Amino acid sequence: MMTRRFFTLLFLLSALWSTIQADDWMASLSDEAYLSQLCIPGTHDSCTGEGWQGLAVLVGESMGKTQELTIGRQLEAGVRCFDLRPCVNGQSLVINHGMLQTKATFVNVVRQLGQFVADHPTEFVIVIMRHETDGDSNNSGWGGLISAALNSSDIRPTLADYRRDITVGELRGKVLILSRDSYGDTPRGAYIEGWGHAADYVTAAVRGQGNAGVCYIQDFYEVMDNMAEKQRGIRKLLDFSMANVYRRGTRHFILCINHTSGYTKSASTDGNRDNAAKANKDLLDYLANTSRKGPTGIVVTDFAGVDRSGSYDVMGKQVVDAVIAMNSQYEPVKRETNAIEEPDGPSAAPAAIYDLQGRRCVSASQPGVYIVDGKKRMK
Repeated sequence: MMTRRFFTLLFLLSALWSTIQADDWMASLSDEAYLSQLCIPGTHDSCTGEGWQGLAVLVGESMGKTQELTIGRQLEAGVRCFDLRPCVNGQSLVINHGMLQTKATFVNVVRQLGQFVADHPTEFVIVIMRHETDGDSNNSGWGGLISAALNSSDIRPTLADYRRDITVGELRGKVLILSRDSYGDTPRGAYIEGWGHAADYVTAAVRGQGNAGVCYIQDFYEVMDNMAEKQRGIRKLLDFSMANVYRRGTRHFILCINHTSGYTKSASTDGNRDNAAKANKDLLDYLANTSRKGPTGIVVTDFAGVDRSGSYDVMGKQVVDAVIAMNSQYEPVKRETNAIEEPDGPSAAPAAIYDLQGRRCVSASQPGVYIVDGKKRMK
């Protein structure tokens, strides 16, 4: 009896310690590390684990689910980036997945994220936001409602202002909102301009208040029978982001947003699950190679924090844990050092000059010519 009680207590303490670690895993990050130098787990259509409203009650579980966990439980699991898709419903902003309305509202979720970082001041969270126009027929009132929410007295103090060289220390205890759609002249956070859905990652601008940066985005979601193409896209951006730890001009300021999310078979919950089972496994195989050490950037997944959804082994908990663990496998570029030298040895690439979009200058005599994916292009 004593032995059983001992192991039961040990199990409970282990579970509690695991939760504490996930709640505060950013505490181990250097204050001087750049945002672009981190490994951050994120979720796609983050609020679909909150349940459904209206007609979505009938079809949401079978057609629109991408997450099993609520926002609160995703935070507990270690997720720090959230894909929110608000749309207008009357005078409120609800969060949809396409035409399917979840139980979440935009204001309540942003308040919840703000409360989390207030309770866990070592942490910060990122919101990637877009206007879910399918849910409100592109309602023209969206921008005004978003602006009013973000400038409200209880939300505005929790928000971070974007700079391309922003550091962990400057983000702690804050929510950074990156919006794919404009809601006014001045963003609270930044606007992402140029989002794309190609399997090969696209280049987008990140524009804050008087400060612009660059992000590379892989968000190829209509996978269907093209899983090999999806996996190549994920790996290609990971190859770049992990090499981004070395000094190449200002290249280490480029923020990478890499989606394993998408659907095969059909745009349905099982299509999302089938994609997750394949794409997440390939990601885990990639990260398991101990020779790969460097920032993954933001990795956005479906079914984060759970390893099984329906009848599929989606491996979402393993992905979150593996992405977080990568932060301890390398030394990021920091503000105090501003550089990490190229590795020694015959395989080391020669020093090169890069612009803010990561384009390599061919030579000093050709300052306007760059190599992009193996092709010469003019600036």
